[in-house]
Amino acid sequence: MSILALSEKSRKAYAFVFPLFLFFSAIFCVSTRATNLFHISFGLFILSLFSAANRQKMAEHCKEKHLTLFLTALMIIYYAIANIWGGTLEAARSVLTHGTYIIVYLLILTTLLEDAKSRHFVLISLVAGITLLSIYTLITDYSLVMKSRLVSPDNPGPQNVIDLAGYCGIGILIACMLLKETKKHIYYIPIIIMLIMMLFTQSRGPIMALAIAFILTLHRTILTRRNVMLCGIVVLILAAVCSFTPVGEMLLGRFEVVGEQSGLRLSIWHETLRELTNHFWLGRGYEYQLTFTNYNGQHISTTHSIYFGALLKGGIVGLALFLAVIASGLWLALKKFHRHDRYDVAIFIFALIFMASQGMFIINNPRESWMLFWLPLGLILSRPSAATA
Repeated sequence: MSILALSEKSRKAYAFVFPLFLFFSAIFCVSTRATNLFHISFGLFILSLFSAANRQKMAEHCKEKHLTLFLTALMIIYYAIANIWGGTLEAARSVLTHGTYIIVYLLILTTLLEDAKSRHFVLISLVAGITLLSIYTLITDYSLVMKSRLVSPDNPGPQNVIDLAGYCGIGILIACMLLKETKKHIYYIPIIIMLIMMLFTQSRGPIMALAIAFILTLHRTILTRRNVMLCGIVVLILAAVCSFTPVGEMLLGRFEVVGEQSGLRLSIWHETLRELTNHFWLGRGYEYQLTFTNYNGQHISTTHSIYFGALLKGGIVGLALFLAVIASGLWLALKKFHRHDRYDVAIFIFALIFMASQGMFIINNPRESWMLFWLPLGLILSRPSAATA
C-alpha cells in the first residue's frame, strides 16, 4: 500500500474511531478501554499526516487557531517545568505527554467539527453518551443520588455528582445545537433526560452556570411561537418532576444553605493563598496539592477551583498563561456570537463558570476535565462548517 493510500485510509479511520472515543469516554469517565480508542485515533491522525496534501490541509486548518494552540502549548510546557521547583522532576514527562494528547485532541476534534460529513456524528456521539450515562444513573443510583448526592462505586461516570451535572449541562447545550442545526425535535428527548439528571444531583453551581450561559447568549430570533410552546412543555415536565418527587424540596434546601457552602469554598481559597506565601510568582509545583482539615472537619486536598488550582501549581505566571488561553478562546467566542453561533459560546461560558468552583487542574489523561474544559474550547476553536449554514 502506498503512503498516500495509507494516509487517506488513516484519515477516514480516525474520523470513525474518534467519535467512538467521545461516546465511550462520556459514559466511562476513567476507562483504559475508552482511552485506548483515543490512542488509536492519535496514531491514525499521525499516519494521516504522512501525506503532503493532508499536512497542507492541517496547516490551513490551524491558521485561525494558531494563537490559542500556541498559548496552550506554552502553558503545558510551563507547568512541566514547574516540576523542577516542585521537587517532582520525574513528573515532567507525564505533563508533556498529557499535554501532547490534549493538543492532538483539539486538532482532531476541530477537524471533524469543521467537516460537514463528520460534525453531527461527533456531536451525536457526545449527546448519546451523556444521555445513556444519565439513564443508567437514574435507574441504578436514583436513591443514592437523591439522599446522599453520591453515585455507587460501580457507576462508570464521574464519582462526583457535581461533575455529572456538568456533563449534563454540556450535553444539554450540544443537544440544543443539534436541534438548531438539524431542526429535528427528537433532540428534546435527551435534553429532558439530562435536565432531570441535573436536577436530581441538586448541584447549584452547574444549574446556575447553565442558566447564566443561556441568558448571556439568548437571541431574540429564537423566541418564536413554536419554540416558546416547546420550551413551555419542557418546563411543565420539569415542574411535574419537581412536584411529584422529593427533588424540588431538596433543591430548594440546597439553595437556602448557599451562604454556608460559600463559606467552605472561601476558607479553601484562603488556605490556597496562605500556601502560596513566598511562592506567588512561580507557585508550588505541578504535583503540589492542598492537605488540611477545614473548619467543619472535612479533609481538603483540592482547591475546588481550576483558577486557584492554576495559581497554586504555577503561581501568577502559570495563572496568567491559563487566563491567556481563556482570553484567546473568549475572543473567538465573541466572533462566533456575532455570527449567531450562540450554543458554542454558551458551552464555553458554561465551562468557565462551572470550573470556577470545581476541580483542581486540566492537564491530564482523558477524564472529566476533557469533557468540561477542553471540549468547550475545541467547539469555540472550530470554524462553521456547511452543516451549520
